[in-house]
Amino acid sequence: MTGVYRAASPTLRWKFLYLVSAALLCISTNLHGQKKQSRGPRAIAVVAWTSDRATPNVRTSVLTPIAILNEGRYYDANLYLAQPKPLALDGGVIYDVLKNGDPIGTFTVAGALEQNDSWYGTGVFQDKNATAAQPSPSGAPVLRSRTGKSPDSSSNAANTSTADDRPRLRRGPPPPAAPTQQSDAELARIDRDPNRPKLHRETEAEAEQEKAQMKKAENAVNPLTLLNDTDVHMLAAVSDARGPEEHSFVFHYKDREMQDLRRAMEKLARAELAKSAGPQSDSATQASGRKRRREAPQHLPVLPLEDAQFGAFDVNTDNAPIVVYSATAMIDGKKKYITVAAWEEIDESLRKVFAQVTDDAHLDVYPRLELIDAVDANGKGRGDLLFRAIGDQGSRFVLYHPGPDSLDLLFDSARAESRR
Repeated sequence: MTGVYRAASPTLRWKFLYLVSAALLCISTNLHGQKKQSRGPRAIAVVAWTSDRATPNVRTSVLTPIAILNEGRYYDANLYLAQPKPLALDGGVIYDVLKNGDPIGTFTVAGALEQNDSWYGTGVFQDKNATAAQPSPSGAPVLRSRTGKSPDSSSNAANTSTADDRPRLRRGPPPPAAPTQQSDAELARIDRDPNRPKLHRETEAEAEQEKAQMKKAENAVNPLTLLNDTDVHMLAAVSDARGPEEHSFVFHYKDREMQDLRRAMEKLARAELAKSAGPQSDSATQASGRKRRREAPQHLPVLPLEDAQFGAFDVNTDNAPIVVYSATAMIDGKKKYITVAAWEEIDESLRKVFAQVTDDAHLDVYPRLELIDAVDANGKGRGDLLFRAIGDQGSRFVLYHPGPDSLDLLFDSARAESRR
């Protein structure tokens, strides 16, 4: 055995050195990427609206801040650097509104509302495919908050870090650079520049009109009513100083494959609902056994499922999707809510990693979970699952990471809880 090892040792040695070099290169790349990704906070939010539109309303949508990731830990976005308005709702902050990880537009925060110790943002949604002409970055004035301060300046007086280190979210374009020469020719050239930003003092009429528009928007949208509406539309939104990212988590199936997967998830959901119903009593079991002996065997009716939601996401971009299914069903006169998640294996079988069944009497302990979308919460290119949790005291948001055998809780907005 020793002679064989020595004879093969040169080849094995080169293979070993190659593998070690590749591993070191991979580790170095990952560390470099993580160092770059840890720069600045990353805000996760939800944009909600009620209408038949597939995208948010332009001016009557509500943005709910959920969490801010900073230095690898999630914080409550309602409290992070809040004096009193949180950083996540500072004027001019831009959120990329996402669908399955792809940006479909932007939401620019214009104002903030507080109801029942929770903050909500109002602003303008702009569709990514809008044909309206955009001002050039070189001539566009910087967006400013209603206090008159630049959004790049921190609203927290306690933050004494340098300009390069202070937390910042994605904001509007920077102002044009100041001229280096003050000659008459340079000033004349700037004066003739059509993109030159012009100062404008707001008149009293314009101020009253702006207040009326903001009041109209605030009256048109009641955040608490909107978020507790079961028919509300919701999309995930992310703001990061690095700008928009595209990480599509859509797993593409053929129509027949999608139907087969949906039926498999329905079967899994019905099995979980049957478990929650509990075993029958001995007398009922004996009576049903005698009845089966007297009568010919019959197929039991399939439990109908309603209000179904179904989605498959390639969160790890490895062609192995996580599948989420939720629905309602009537069992013994009670309305049950079921949410189940499973990995699809290479042999097309399902490996369950999460299941929760509840009803209206147990929403205080086990809330009803509705999937909003898969979102790259930590900015590393992998997807997490964002749910709306509907309990007896209203709705909140929970963020889970799909692990190999379970859904790991990352953040719960009700408890401001971070597991990372």
